[in-house]
Amino acid sequence: MAAWYQIDIMRSMPNVHVRELPPGTIETLKQAARRHRRSLNAELVDALVEHARQIEQQETLLERLEAVRRDWRAAYPEGFPPGETPEETIRRDRERDDL
Repeated sequence: MAAWYQIDIMRSMPNVHVRELPPGTIETLKQAARRHRRSLNAELVDALVEHARQIEQQETLLERLEAVRRDWRAAYPEGFPPGETPEETIRRDRERDDL
């Protein structure tokens, strides 16, 4: 790989400076990096990328759940089954399971 290409990539990548990590955190991350046979930097990048991916998945799931709630409320404005409280629905389902 050409040196100019590597330098260009390094310039386009944002950097982060982390302060005040709890004691032992760096050593734990170093051990994980050794287990995965990569540098501490690569371990940190992987951990941050994975955490960001999980956050995106959670946000997507929450958005989908809210859309389902809106659709449900629009379809059943008086509850489901209509006129029945959640407690009544739960009680009915428990009684059915007891049979």
